[in-house]
Amino acid sequence: MNNTIVDVLAIGAHPDDIELCCAGTLLRLQDLGYKIGIVDATRGEKGTRGTAEGRALEAQKALEIMGFEFRENLDLGDQHVQDTPDRRVKIVECIRRHKPKLVFTHHPIDRHPDHEGVGKLVKHAMFLSGAASFEAQGEIHVPHRLIYWMASWVHEPNFYVDITAYNDRKLEAAKMHGSQFYNPDSDEPPTSISNADFWEKHDIRHRWFGQQINVKYAEGFYVREKFKVDDPVAFFTL
Repeated sequence: MNNTIVDVLAIGAHPDDIELCCAGTLLRLQDLGYKIGIVDATRGEKGTRGTAEGRALEAQKALEIMGFEFRENLDLGDQHVQDTPDRRVKIVECIRRHKPKLVFTHHPIDRHPDHEGVGKLVKHAMFLSGAASFEAQGEIHVPHRLIYWMASWVHEPNFYVDITAYNDRKLEAAKMHGSQFYNPDSDEPPTSISNADFWEKHDIRHRWFGQQINVKYAEGFYVREKFKVDDPVAFFTL
C-alpha cells in the first residue's frame, strides 16, 4: 500500500486525463518544491482504443517523464465511475493515505460520464475524508481546496496558471499515451481525441488560456469556494 504524503494529489478518470488537463501546473508546482502524486481512477480497460495492459505501460512512461512521487490506479471500473458507497470509500482512503493540501480533479459537468463521475465522487469523498464517523481506513484528513480542471468542455475558469515553461514536457508526457491518439496505421475506431487535428486544438485551447493572463500557454481551473484575500495589493501584484 502506497502511503506517500504529498502536497498535491491529482485524481483523473483515465490514464491520460491528468497529462492532458493539468500536468503543466503539476510540473510547475513540483519545481516550486511541492510533492505531487497522481491517481488514475480506472485502467481505461473499456476504452475504444488500446488495452488495459498497454495503457498501464503508457502511464508508467508518462510518469517517468513527469517525475512525480507516485502514480497509482484505483481500478474503479471504466465506464462505470459513479458516486457510490464502495467507490467513495476508495477515494476517502486514498486521500487519507496521501494527506494532500490540494486536490485536483475533473469538473463535474463534462461530455464524458466517467469525468463527471470522478468530479462528483471526489467532491463527496473530500468531505467524508474529514468525518470521523465515516467508516474507512486511515486517519481523518481534510485538504484545503478542491480544484477542478477542464476536459472535454470548457467552463469559465476563475484562475489560470502559466505553464509556458512546462508545456513541452506536458506534451511529451501526454503523447506517451500513444494508443489514444492519431495513428495513420491504426485500424481501431476513431475517437474525439484520435483525430489528426487533436494536438492543434489542444494547443489552441492552452494558448487561449494563456491569452487570458498575457502568457503563451496556461491551464485554467475552477474553485467553487470564495477566495479570502488579506492583502489585495500583494495578491494582485505578485
